[in-house]
Amino acid sequence: MTEKELRKLHRHDLLELLVEQSREAARLNTALKEIEEELSGIGESNERLKEKLDEKDELIGKLKGRLDEKDRELAENTAGTEEQLTNLKAKLNEKDALIEKLKSRLDEKDRRLSEEAAAAEENFSRLKCKLDEKDELIGKQREQLARREERIEKLEAETERLKNHQWKDLKDSGLPPELLTGLKALL
Repeated sequence: MTEKELRKLHRHDLLELLVEQSREAARLNTALKEIEEELSGIGESNERLKEKLDEKDELIGKLKGRLDEKDRELAENTAGTEEQLTNLKAKLNEKDALIEKLKSRLDEKDRRLSEEAAAAEENFSRLKCKLDEKDELIGKQREQLARREERIEKLEAETERLKNHQWKDLKDSGLPPELLTGLKALL
């Protein structure tokens, strides 16, 4: 909207524009907070994944250390014959195959870990929805209980009033005191 168009608007129209803009700002603020909460959850999930990856990196480091140790043994033993060299090369190839196998297993575990994290996130969302529904149901049940307790109190008060009224009628009826004493025990 241009400046000329803004000047032509009445005060009421300008106020409506401002109210609409403040509503939009509030809506955007709410959306931003939701996105920030989502990002926080994703960040926590990423931290857990990073910890798992660090563990895997540590395991690879240990395996690399063992492999380096085997390589040193191989270098010491190769000073001998050509046959020993061939045997050690075969062992080295086995270790390389093992490393590749371990690497593929690690990649598979990383993939599964990502899938499990996504499934856990989805499960968490589902459980949160169910919890919200249960909280709402509990609120309704509490309201019903409060209404019922209020009705019970009114009925008890009415019953007490009726007993007192009935007792007064019995006293006024002129019955003998022994009979009144017996009736009072029953009431």
